[in-house]
Amino acid sequence: MSSDPPGHNGDHSAASDKPPNPFAATNSNSTPPIAAPSDEDRYLHPISLVFSLIGQIKSNLLPALFGVLGAANGNLFYIFLALIFLIPSIAISIIRYFTVRYRISDGELVVNEGLFFRRTRTVPVERIQNVDLVQGVLHRLFKVAEVRVETASGTKPEAVLNVLSLSQVELLRRDVFEQKKITPPIVDTSTSLSSVSLDPEPVDASASGRFPEEEASENFAAHPNVLETTTLLKIPLAWLAKAGLASNRGLIMVSVLLGLYFQFDRRQGRDYDFSFLSQWLPDLSNPYLMTAAVIAAAIIGLILLRLLGVGWYILRFFGYQLRLSGDDFKISCGLFTKVSATVPRKRIQFISIHSNYVSRLMGLSSIRIETAGGASSENENATTTVSRRWFIPVIPTADVTEIIGKLRPGLHWQPEQYNWQPLSPKAGRRMMRIAMFVSLLLMPIGYYFLGVWGCGVTLIALPTLVAYAIKKSRSMQFARTAFGIVYRSGILTRKISLTFFEKIQATKIVQTPFDRRWGMATLSVDTAAAGPADHTIDIKYLDADLARREYREILLASAQR
Repeated sequence: MSSDPPGHNGDHSAASDKPPNPFAATNSNSTPPIAAPSDEDRYLHPISLVFSLIGQIKSNLLPALFGVLGAANGNLFYIFLALIFLIPSIAISIIRYFTVRYRISDGELVVNEGLFFRRTRTVPVERIQNVDLVQGVLHRLFKVAEVRVETASGTKPEAVLNVLSLSQVELLRRDVFEQKKITPPIVDTSTSLSSVSLDPEPVDASASGRFPEEEASENFAAHPNVLETTTLLKIPLAWLAKAGLASNRGLIMVSVLLGLYFQFDRRQGRDYDFSFLSQWLPDLSNPYLMTAAVIAAAIIGLILLRLLGVGWYILRFFGYQLRLSGDDFKISCGLFTKVSATVPRKRIQFISIHSNYVSRLMGLSSIRIETAGGASSENENATTTVSRRWFIPVIPTADVTEIIGKLRPGLHWQPEQYNWQPLSPKAGRRMMRIAMFVSLLLMPIGYYFLGVWGCGVTLIALPTLVAYAIKKSRSMQFARTAFGIVYRSGILTRKISLTFFEKIQATKIVQTPFDRRWGMATLSVDTAAAGPADHTIDIKYLDADLARREYREILLASAQR
């Protein structure tokens, strides 16, 4: 078996002036040439050494700062301390570059790494679901990408190749697809391709800046010909701007800006002097002017937060496209860091539709999903965050019914026609008592900090909490439908989620001592997904008899699927 030299970029395709770009849009009717799979070892792109060094420096940022400060003050001890951390990190980066290699051989993706402690990771190609790409600004500058290989069962990528050239990515995908064509696939009978009925629209080949990979999908074995690609959704800037105005994501941008400011602040603990503002501010000794200034500052601050929210949405989801290739959804988006992710339709277990008060006024919603083997919140990365937590970041509410039908072929999403079951008639009273109890607990705390005024504020808050409890008890409802379970809740931010009988992993009833006293129970439906939809089907305060009856019906329906 021959091996490429470490400095070789791993390309085995025919030479050309410009390497193929897997991010560029292609015509769905064109047939890309399929290269013969090769079992030769391939190495990372040489520029990966630079990215690895940058990553090591980021992870050792504190020692690096000590070294910089020590150099500025002429203190050699801090420089020595920084070198103790940085030199091994640099050595690890160099060793990793020269030892990491991968190949496609005998229907398996094999990744080897390590010098002293060698590790071999083997991934059968028939289990590979996603070959996702992430491109930051430097990645695009050097025409490389970080590649994440995912399977259906893992909570994190099975292999991360950082970084490969775009031509290497093209070759890796073609080899994977060719091997999948040869190797018998693992069939999931829960979803029938014969039920898919879509009207594809032509792909615009001029959209070259939005990089969804339009090559053959992971279902190559079931579709020997090139799969047609359907563009389901393109999000314009106007939608992103509205979503940013309706969100509180500006707080994230404020946190980042404050962190950067204090990181480079050179006041070294001295008090901040804001006296220079007095020349622009009116005399605030007047209580009326003070009140007006506070209101104006609050309005300006709110506007700035909303504008920062717009900036966050544009940075994250610029150029968003959702496409269907075969039976896989392809997502691409990002202004600086571009993300390309794949979601097999048969892995979708849970769909959740979110809308807050402002977005409802604008007629907008967002859609999140949970998938089998999806990454947990601890293991989320750029691709899993976009493909699950922000599957569709913003969409007109009027289009939700159509897009749900694409996610689940044959499903006619009509929530207004479902037989919604409310909570126990006593749920409102129970939640009101909880609100009153919380108010009584807050009263001594308010008195301790604010005296009599604190008690007054608590008394004023009491009717608000009671009204909130009543409204919340009325907002929580569920329905058992022909396809599965639907659950909705929320007052300001409304969430409605649906799962399917064949995807349900566990159903249980829980009764606390207080539940038994009130004749209630909690009905929980678990799909074994990781929770990025931020809405679990835990239906509290149900009448105990209703909960037991629904529990039996759900078990029966799940067993029949």
